[in-house]
Amino acid sequence: MSPIQLFLLPGNVASDALHIEDADSRTMMRTLVNMLVWNLVAVLVVLPFI
Repeated sequence: MSPIQLFLLPGNVASDALHIEDADSRTMMRTLVNMLVWNLVAVLVVLPFI
C-alpha cells in the first residue's frame, strides 16, 4: 500500500460503507472524513506537548 493510499484510506472506507458510487459525492465524502480523521490524529499527537 502506497503512502497516498494509506492517507486516503479512512475516506475510502467511509465511502464504501455508505455505498457511495458517484465520483463527485465520493470525493466530497472522502475529503470530509479524511480532514476529520487526520486533524484528530494531529491534535492527539500535539496535545501532550502543550
